[in-house]
Amino acid sequence: MKLTHVHMKNFEEYKPYIDTLILPVGAVEAHGPHAPLGTDLLIPQLIAEYIEGKLSGRVWTAPVIPYGHCAVLADFPGTIDVPNRIFADYVHAVVASFSRHGIKHVVLLNGHGGNITALNETAMRLSELGLHTLVSNYWLDYQAEIQAIAPGTGHGGEDETSLVMVAAKGAVDLTLAGSHELVAPTRARFPEMGKRLYPDGYSGNAAAASAEKGEELLQLIGDRILQEITKMWELNS
Repeated sequence: MKLTHVHMKNFEEYKPYIDTLILPVGAVEAHGPHAPLGTDLLIPQLIAEYIEGKLSGRVWTAPVIPYGHCAVLADFPGTIDVPNRIFADYVHAVVASFSRHGIKHVVLLNGHGGNITALNETAMRLSELGLHTLVSNYWLDYQAEIQAIAPGTGHGGEDETSLVMVAAKGAVDLTLAGSHELVAPTRARFPEMGKRLYPDGYSGNAAAASAEKGEELLQLIGDRILQEITKMWELNS
């Protein structure tokens, strides 16, 4: 059930049957000249809607948390950066409030790499409240399968651009897309890292993106997350 579409009275009626929260989490961040700043929040929101269509009746689908930790690309126009500690505390507070309404299982449906550290920490803290939490980082969790559909993966690359073409029709300008490969190890941290690794604010072969690939990726990712949710339910039944 989409939380934003439910009235207070209906919330009380549905609450005994719903034990799982789907919480999309993203960021507002530069994704090159071709893709929108909201790419990392539009994609998890799209995936959440796909899951909602399959599991409606047992899950609350919450509105996306739009801002995340974006230190690497903080110097690019439009990027909004929230410190890890504040971000982690905020996500924890949101989920803790849901737990007072009977939620036992949580899917933190993440669309942004900079959020991973904070969300993993948050998941451990939520376990102290008795919650079972899955942190889903789709582009890492199903990397090999994604690359079989969109080989030119990357930040604002073929995979993300294809997905956001489905999530926000008309928001991508492929005439501005090209291909950029990282030339330095991404695990290193150094001054002006973002500008040096991502001179145009993206990586991967964005020019090869298409809405058709986006639809195929959505089904792949959505179905894999559905399998993980089912496993979580079975483990904790």
